[in-house]
Amino acid sequence: MISFSVLIITHDREELLSKCLDSLKAFTGHWQLIIVANGLPLSSELINKANTLTSECEILTTDHVESPGRSRNLGLERVKYEWVYFLDDDAYLLPRYYEILEPLLKIDKIDVLGGPDSPASGMEPFSEALGVALSSPFCSGSTFARHQSKGRQLIAASEELLTSCNLWVRTRLLKEVKFPENYRRTEETALLLDLKGRQAQMFYHPHLKVGHHRRSTLSSLWRPTFDAGFFRSKVLKEKTLGDGKMFWLPMIFVLLHLLIFITPSFFFTLARLYLGLIVMMSLNLASRRKKISLFGYIAFFHYFIVIVYGMGFLVHRIGLGRRENSRS
Repeated sequence: MISFSVLIITHDREELLSKCLDSLKAFTGHWQLIIVANGLPLSSELINKANTLTSECEILTTDHVESPGRSRNLGLERVKYEWVYFLDDDAYLLPRYYEILEPLLKIDKIDVLGGPDSPASGMEPFSEALGVALSSPFCSGSTFARHQSKGRQLIAASEELLTSCNLWVRTRLLKEVKFPENYRRTEETALLLDLKGRQAQMFYHPHLKVGHHRRSTLSSLWRPTFDAGFFRSKVLKEKTLGDGKMFWLPMIFVLLHLLIFITPSFFFTLARLYLGLIVMMSLNLASRRKKISLFGYIAFFHYFIVIVYGMGFLVHRIGLGRRENSRS
């Protein structure tokens, strides 16, 4: 029988965490639940709910808000089963998840396993459109398949396909390889690259899907998007990757805006071409989901995410904003 530990990091999102925990009722057999309350204790109601899911439930509360990597490493110290499942507090299992998962965890060649997320049900239009936009290659580049199913069956995966909100790893691989603790974002990318360097076999299943709630305001979206670019640049630099050229494109996109001061006519020609592309892509995404009313939001996110991500990447490359050592 497969045994596993579920590790959830949470901070001040009790309503979403409650929905996440409800979805874990699908799990059966021997499993352990570890919740790291990052800098803020859980309510007694949520503690009681967690304890009803499994007899092996541990809740850790940190004294202050730790970095994502530090929080996960603290939780990993309590893991005792064959597999550990990293699940975000704002995500939840979709129907048939465990039915699809169980036979996959029994395949010896699989060391790391993941699947996509999809827009959670019941979100506001802003958040739903954000989830849809992330499934576009014009918005999230080569990582778009994290947010929409790719293919129909199990395939070999790279870190570009796998997301930490829905990630299974054999525990024995995490005895020496840890999450970096000086990253605010993309810490799972650094971990997966380290695991790949140790010949870990990574796979992706398109039907191993979770629902994922998205941020609801621009102010809450700005910083994580900026940090995603900043720390993607950091991980590319630290791991000396030669195959990360696609991640430079948002930074180049940012720099192209300087053309407006050099050759305005050429800038506006490029702007019209780009606008045409994102309008066509956004209409396609909105119509496929029968959500034409989301078209404007989806088109806007194509621009906003790329420009803010590119700014973060650029800031790291030119040596500004030494924020990677911050845990706040």
